[in-house]
Amino acid sequence: MPIRHHPDVRVLSSRTVHPGRIFDVIREELVLPSGLRQDIEIVDHPGAVAVAALDENGDLLLVRQYRHACGDWMLEIPAGRIERGEDRLTAAMRELEEETRHRASSWELLSEFYAAPGFCSELLSVFLARGLVHVGDDARAADEDEEFVLERMSAPRILEAGLQDAKTIIAASLVVARGLAPR
Repeated sequence: MPIRHHPDVRVLSSRTVHPGRIFDVIREELVLPSGLRQDIEIVDHPGAVAVAALDENGDLLLVRQYRHACGDWMLEIPAGRIERGEDRLTAAMRELEEETRHRASSWELLSEFYAAPGFCSELLSVFLARGLVHVGDDARAADEDEEFVLERMSAPRILEAGLQDAKTIIAASLVVARGLAPR
């Protein structure tokens, strides 16, 4: 997906400095309406989805996985990038199944946000999934380079636990704010 440009911003040049498997790095020179010139690099990402999967006990499904950029295992809600031509809800359904071996009967968009708008075009859509069913070996396989350990935790506990993953903290906060978390 091409980078969106505001109609009042004049782009003087745009070139891909790194074409990647998951994202590209784009360098652009632009002029703001005030006349300020900027030379910026943008991580151009196709977008991602995350799933706040709420089980029958009011706990969220979480996956523990190694994140090399952080140098540690992270506890997160299921999430992943959108494949070319895939709509956001289909991507969320796929990620939930691949990472947790669950499907859901009810889906609702909770929020969309840019996690790092200063340098990245990735729009993250967070869905609430309810009516979870464990599908076990009938689930879609995770990607070959991924491994997950499934855990469960209440949204309030997530907020108290000091997790460092922003999408998980945001999803847990939304679940609590909507009164969906057990008291």
